[in-house]
Amino acid sequence: MSGGSRNYLYWKIESEYVGKMYDSELNEMVSDIVNLFHDVEWYESGDISEEDYKETVRAFKKKWFGTPREEMVQRAIEKEVGELELRLKKELM
Repeated sequence: MSGGSRNYLYWKIESEYVGKMYDSELNEMVSDIVNLFHDVEWYESGDISEEDYKETVRAFKKKWFGTPREEMVQRAIEKEVGELELRLKKELM
């Protein structure tokens, strides 16, 4: 059936908010929340197993509730630096 139990709400949120929060950490969080919404909708529609959905929930909770704030900030810094490095290499080559 491929989703639909919640009228593809995850897709609407993704298209309206992912990458548009004017803050890299919030953009990442919204993206991860959309992934949760996607998987609960697909689980309810019978497209993924309960265990797959629960694994998505576990991963989200571990990332956003089980990681010290300093580690999350460091990860965000490393991601931004990596993206900047790639952009600069493309521009200079």
